[in-house]
Amino acid sequence: MSKELLVLQSLIPAIAKAPDLDSALNVVLRQICAFTQWDYGEAWLPCPNQTVLTCSTAWYGNTPSLDPFRQARETLTFPPSTGLLRRVWTSQQPEWIEESSIQSDAVFVDTTLGAVAKFQGVFAVPILQEQRVLAVLAFFISQPRSEKKGLVELVTVIALQLGLAIAHKQVTEQLRQEQNFSQAVIETSSAFFVAIDARGKTIKMNQGLLNALGYTLDEIVGTDFLSTFIREIDREPLAKIVETLLGTPYLVSLLGLKQPTLNQTWVLAKNGREQLVEWRGKPLFKNNGELDYFFAVGTDITERRLIQQETARLASFPLLTPNPIVEIDLEGQVCYLNPEAMQSLPDLQERGVEHPFLGGIPSIGTIVQQENSLRREVKIGEVYYEQVLHYVCEIDCIRIYAFDISDRKRAEEQLIYNAFYDRLTGLANRALFVDRLKQAVRRNHQYRGYSSIHRSYHFAVLLLNFNRFKIVNESLGNPMGDKLLQEFAHRLLTCLHPTDTVARLGGDEFAILLEGIQDVGDAIRVAEAIQQTLATPFYLNGREVFMTLSIGIALNTISSGYKGGRDRIVQAENLLRNANLAIYRARSHGESRYEIFDTAMHSNALERLQLETDLRRAIERQEFRVYYQPIVSLLTGKIIGFEALLRWQHPQRGLVSPGEFIPIAEETGLITPIGWWTLREACHQLSIWQQTFKSDRPLTMNVNLSCKQFIQPDLLSQIDKILKETNLTVGSLKLEITESVVMDNPDLVKTLLLELKRRQIHLCIDDFGTGYSSLSRLHNFPISTLKIDRCFVSRIGALGENSEIVQAIVHLAKTLSMDVVAEGIEVLEQVSPLIALQCQYGQGFFFSKPVDSDAAGELLITERCQQQ
Repeated sequence: MSKELLVLQSLIPAIAKAPDLDSALNVVLRQICAFTQWDYGEAWLPCPNQTVLTCSTAWYGNTPSLDPFRQARETLTFPPSTGLLRRVWTSQQPEWIEESSIQSDAVFVDTTLGAVAKFQGVFAVPILQEQRVLAVLAFFISQPRSEKKGLVELVTVIALQLGLAIAHKQVTEQLRQEQNFSQAVIETSSAFFVAIDARGKTIKMNQGLLNALGYTLDEIVGTDFLSTFIREIDREPLAKIVETLLGTPYLVSLLGLKQPTLNQTWVLAKNGREQLVEWRGKPLFKNNGELDYFFAVGTDITERRLIQQETARLASFPLLTPNPIVEIDLEGQVCYLNPEAMQSLPDLQERGVEHPFLGGIPSIGTIVQQENSLRREVKIGEVYYEQVLHYVCEIDCIRIYAFDISDRKRAEEQLIYNAFYDRLTGLANRALFVDRLKQAVRRNHQYRGYSSIHRSYHFAVLLLNFNRFKIVNESLGNPMGDKLLQEFAHRLLTCLHPTDTVARLGGDEFAILLEGIQDVGDAIRVAEAIQQTLATPFYLNGREVFMTLSIGIALNTISSGYKGGRDRIVQAENLLRNANLAIYRARSHGESRYEIFDTAMHSNALERLQLETDLRRAIERQEFRVYYQPIVSLLTGKIIGFEALLRWQHPQRGLVSPGEFIPIAEETGLITPIGWWTLREACHQLSIWQQTFKSDRPLTMNVNLSCKQFIQPDLLSQIDKILKETNLTVGSLKLEITESVVMDNPDLVKTLLLELKRRQIHLCIDDFGTGYSSLSRLHNFPISTLKIDRCFVSRIGALGENSEIVQAIVHLAKTLSMDVVAEGIEVLEQVSPLIALQCQYGQGFFFSKPVDSDAAGELLITERCQQQ
């Protein structure tokens, strides 16, 4: 192998290993100088604008004497058509100069440089790359030499190889830079990059996509892209595209799939979250037309899609909303109306601020600007609008959102009406009446404050209640009762002034507020006028119905009771109470009456309330006592039994009469527990006496049973329990009931009385003759004794005058096989006539007052001693 070939073979890999162009040039200069034994070599490169050549690098071995030459050469440039180097650059042909001294200007430009270096020969050769000069190499020789054709060819070939190597290195470097750039772009980009092979397997993903999906690169390489990252619903259309790409190259070309495609798909993250990605993909093919891989670049457009949807939704809102939307500038000029505003407010654009919809808005524009929003209500005809005003700074306008609240306003008005008016009669209800009453009291205070003399603003409250209204509902039905109330309300209004307030408080209770009256006489005249309207019957379901009223009247002032004194003002909360006390008095005195409140009513009410409170505590404190009054045989004078009479030993008031507390006990329901206590106590005491004073005819005990106690569902079980506890002799208990108990509930009473008779418990009718007993029905009940009321006994004289009623009762009792007891015998003169009328038994002060158990026991002891 020739030396030239060895040089060439050693240069090619050396050039390839050189890191850059200057290093490669230096290698070539060194190798050529070493092979040719030339003294100095240098490389000249064109500047970027291709106008001049500059020295890039040089090699001159270990010859320090050439340093000045080298330094001088680095400062030179060769303009066009100047010197050897420029000629070679321009001609692209090598040139040999054997004797440089004769052409120093052409080689060195400065002859002093040549003199310093003492070079004789020069050889210059271009380095070419596709008809382009990359550089010019220049070699200097200290001894003149003739041109050697082989050497020139070798250097030329080396220069050609150098050009090819440099070109390859440049291409390689460019590819490397492009790859590095592409990789940097892919890894640093916020976009998503993915590569998928022909089988649909994932080859590569950039870090941005990996982070978005929550995977690592190792986890995704080799996975099936469609089944792993695409929603099932979207896989089929994408799979068809992949199948097309795997088809023939002709079909791919025909369909234009070699161009980038644009598609949107939902991509699944590792945690199941979905992201909408817009992909730009491009298939890359092998030389044979087969698909190599598919490369796609994606952008996460999830948020953009949401924004688009929200924008579309908001854009459709003004057009589709059923509520008017209006925009005006700060001067009130209409800028925009949505379709609903155009339809609902057709003249708004024309009238502008004169329209009630915009009334007052310009004047409050500054407030809206400052507060950004404002809410108000406007009424246009029969339509109510709630307006929400917003200041939109971007377009410097006020936007008005209007909502039709007519239904709500009507509902509010109806609620207010329902809250203050009675739905049945249309009159004021209790709430409104009390409010008007409080207003009247305030006016009274103001009147007294402004008046220089001690005068009051007078007004009165009238409470009205039907008597026996319950009968109308029970007989004719509630609808007829409602109709009666409606007609009565109409009649009331005819008796009053427009300034007066009339209200239905509930049920059949009405109230009237009379304001600005002179005195109580005005209230009385109204009460009498109302009573007069009831002289005409009500016509209900073809029937004439007459009704009566009880009326209570209360004034707002009560006299102070001394001359020159100022009247005491009654507060609103007390006026209704006073009127109620007055109506209570009116009812107690009979039907079709009115009563005027006085302070005594209040005092009685307070006393009654205190008595009721004490009565409730009396049971707990064991303040009740049972007194016993003997029942005597009129023929023998012997005590046959006792009547148990309840007494209340009040800690402050002393012994309270039954007439005071029994009615209260009846009303409050306390009579039932009190009655059972009395029965148990009386039976227990009788059991003791029966054991102490044994006789062929055991003593009996009469115990009163109240109406409420009698209708208790546990009546029989309670009596059985007490008889068992006290071990009372059978047949010795007598229960006293009134005639009304028997006649008000005949069917129920008959069953109970038969059960009591079966237990050998005797029944007495107390105060017989004062009720409304039907004598024809009396024999249907198992009554054993009639007690003649004291009012008939008290009329009997010594000669038996006024005894007709007593005689009739005794005769009736004998006919029905009943015993007779005369109550209220107080003098001896009453005994003989009763015996003459064949009355068997008597009871009264003549024999003994009601006494406690000890005194009653003394009576029995005394009687036993007298018999002995």
